[in-house]
Amino acid sequence: MNSDRNVIPPMDHELSQYWDQPALTEIEVDDTHALMSEAAFEQLYEYSASRPTGAYEGKMWKGRSGEVWYLQWFGKSTIGPGYVSNNHRVILVVPRGGIGQ
Repeated sequence: MNSDRNVIPPMDHELSQYWDQPALTEIEVDDTHALMSEAAFEQLYEYSASRPTGAYEGKMWKGRSGEVWYLQWFGKSTIGPGYVSNNHRVILVVPRGGIGQ
């Protein structure tokens, strides 16, 4: 299922030039999971105990709770301009060389 809540918006805020993250085409998101390569996983900044500064749509990072890694991102808000939503999905990493390797 690919609903609006499963869409990571493009990161086009003026401050985004200072934030490095994988391309949106490198991550598949559904209602519960985010599927990505090891390279995309490694490119995400880690914020397991906090949130990054500068909240704007499309900004992604990873965080861990126990043994589980989560993709987190700021998305479109239903409240209105100047607000963002907080979203997360359990990360599934495709090993180097593909599935089954």
